[in-house]
Amino acid sequence: MTDQASARPAEKEGSGYSSYVVLTLFVVYTFNFIDRQIVGVMQEPIRAHFGLADWQLGVLTGTAFAFLYAILGIPIAFLADRWNRVSIISISLAIWSAFTAFFGLVNSYFMLVLMRVGVGIGEAGCSPPAHSLISDYVPPRKRSSALAIYSLGIPIGSVLGILTTAILYRWVVDFYETNGAPGWLAAIGADEAWRVPFLMIGIPGVILAIIVKLTIKEPPRGQHDVAPATVNRPSVWKVLGTLGQKPSFWLIAFAAAIASLVGYGLFPWLLSYFIRLAMEAGSAPQDALANAAIPYSFVIGGGGFIGTLAGGFLTDRFSKNSLGAYVAIPGAGILIGLPLYYVSLSIPPGTLAFLVLGAATALGAMWYGPVWAVVQNLVPPSMRAMAPAILLFIINIIGLGIGPFAVGALSDFFRETYGSGALRIALLAIAALSIPAGLLFLWAARHVSKDWEAAR
Repeated sequence: MTDQASARPAEKEGSGYSSYVVLTLFVVYTFNFIDRQIVGVMQEPIRAHFGLADWQLGVLTGTAFAFLYAILGIPIAFLADRWNRVSIISISLAIWSAFTAFFGLVNSYFMLVLMRVGVGIGEAGCSPPAHSLISDYVPPRKRSSALAIYSLGIPIGSVLGILTTAILYRWVVDFYETNGAPGWLAAIGADEAWRVPFLMIGIPGVILAIIVKLTIKEPPRGQHDVAPATVNRPSVWKVLGTLGQKPSFWLIAFAAAIASLVGYGLFPWLLSYFIRLAMEAGSAPQDALANAAIPYSFVIGGGGFIGTLAGGFLTDRFSKNSLGAYVAIPGAGILIGLPLYYVSLSIPPGTLAFLVLGAATALGAMWYGPVWAVVQNLVPPSMRAMAPAILLFIINIIGLGIGPFAVGALSDFFRETYGSGALRIALLAIAALSIPAGLLFLWAARHVSKDWEAAR
């Protein structure tokens, strides 16, 4: 079936159905981040079970996932500009959910790495076709808000992933201690309770994949744009050539990549930092994990939720006067948020530290919706899967591929000098990279208007 033929039924749908599509894709993206969070939450139990160094944990949470996740994003986006995007999303969701479950069954570090690679392969097929679908269901001036809603999958998925994983882990450990291990739990073993969240969270994603395929229709490409998309889809080189003439794209790409390096580097390791502090104070591992994860999930998720919404709606409002607002507002937010990270890591862990961290998270999350909206409007409709895939490649190779590993490696490096405080020093060092990220966003604001108008 051709893309145009499969698209015809969607033309009759109104704004209510478009809202359903955006919300369903938001749920898919939420699952994307739920599955990502499990490894970060289970870092300490996995480290204890396998005897891993911090850099090895960084490979699991970042590099192993990011390698094929980043590389495959471009060919999948190439396919998404030519084939049914709904099918790509549903197949990808089923793949990453299955590998999440398989992670809970393996018995070596090497196999853990392979499972994370598999999750990355699946998740590579999520955002580029989803961004393209949203842009074909939503008019240009509302895309930042729609993409901000989609991007809420990051904070909400993070909250649900952290909470669900921590609660399941604590429940299993407590159940062992009070009742023994009946049935299938007995086959896992008390010291392997970390496996349960992977097994129980992966399966619902497969069910959601079926719902997506059965209920979302493929829309006509470029139906809300002045110039409709042509049948001929441009090559990767054509897209790169188009983007090469837009300075704002490359400034935005590297600003977002560095901002992602900070975010992906800090978030899994901040939780480990609070867990280790609690264990040093005498808490049992399951208590330390739950007591840190519950407030941490709401602080990170709440901050991310507020920041993501604020970034989308503020830029939709102020961009009416200046399109540069799409990147100036995120840049300012990142720079203002940096001192708050330092404050949260310099005071005793507790309510105040978590609140300050939440404010920093909100300011650092303001770029999610606006950046993707800018990229969608810098290129014609026929390039709207490939362009964000190129951006996603840069973001993930630098941000996700380096961020978690860099914090882990720095923590190992500083341990001889700073002892148990090494992880804190590593976190402070990575947070400082917010400065170049914010400055690059502000620089990009000077070029956005010209590059946007040239794409019309």
